[in-house]
Amino acid sequence: MGTSVVLDLARRGAQLIILTRRVDEWSTEWCEDLRFRTDNEMIYLEQCDISDLYEVRKFATKWLDNSPPRRLDGVVVMSGNIEPWGIPRISTPKRRSSADGVEIQMATNFVGVFHLLDLLKPSFKAQPPDRDVRIIVTTCMLQAVGKVSIEDPLWLDKKYKSSLEFFGSSKLQLSLCMLELQRRLLDDIQKQSKDGRSGKNVSVTLVQPGIMRSASLRRVVSNGSVIMLVLLYCVLLYPFLWLLTKNGNRGAQSILYSIMTPELEEINLKGGGVKYIVNCSVKKFSRKEFADEELQKKLYDATSEQITKLEKKMATKRSIKKKKN
Repeated sequence: MGTSVVLDLARRGAQLIILTRRVDEWSTEWCEDLRFRTDNEMIYLEQCDISDLYEVRKFATKWLDNSPPRRLDGVVVMSGNIEPWGIPRISTPKRRSSADGVEIQMATNFVGVFHLLDLLKPSFKAQPPDRDVRIIVTTCMLQAVGKVSIEDPLWLDKKYKSSLEFFGSSKLQLSLCMLELQRRLLDDIQKQSKDGRSGKNVSVTLVQPGIMRSASLRRVVSNGSVIMLVLLYCVLLYPFLWLLTKNGNRGAQSILYSIMTPELEEINLKGGGVKYIVNCSVKKFSRKEFADEELQKKLYDATSEQITKLEKKMATKRSIKKKKN
């Protein structure tokens, strides 16, 4: 899906900065191939592991330190991680953690994305009023089974019983925080504006691309087992999955629609709230939490506060480790 989005935008002449967990031989070759296929040399890789708060802050700080402010037409968030769910009575899901000790799904799907967009708020607000800035964030239908924790939004103390619970909750909490991010950007731009700007030129959109034949689906169906991947996914289920699920290119269409549709231009935008795109059309949110602005505000503030505390804790650890070395 990510490659399909990049190819389409690059062929249209867009300058793209792609954040990747590692800049290595494979990712460099992939980037060179994209440049060749699109005849666009303005495709760049930046190392930033979205699950690592320190790397996220380093990237955002470097971006914000530019003077004058760098042009930013939008951000497309497609990072995601889903762990095997585990088969009851056969295998127990094992918790994997990020460099900061956050469960890896929560770190990749929620905490890192939240941190990046929260840090980039000055860049969004610095863009001129005639620039259509779109923040596109992908979510998943499994957010319907998620839970919200105001007391522990990073789920640091939550017992790891089900990887599905962590995945669904990471997606749900991110979506709710995006509604609050939109309100804060809108309010800040209007308050700081001296020329009566509406602030609607910066819009946040949630996109649910649907079920795709992706690495995530293969990991869930196979439960992380190579044998089950071959037998269950490739042999038994693939004909049905081919009929009932999307490939990456089809999943990318809702994202491309969100980036380019005139519906989300300021002059055509109806209401200042976040739009939810499914199958290239605007849908309504189903869960009651999406109508609770107070809950969204508390979750946003609690997440920001807990991230700050965790960053200070990890900075102390890095300092101690550096002195020992």
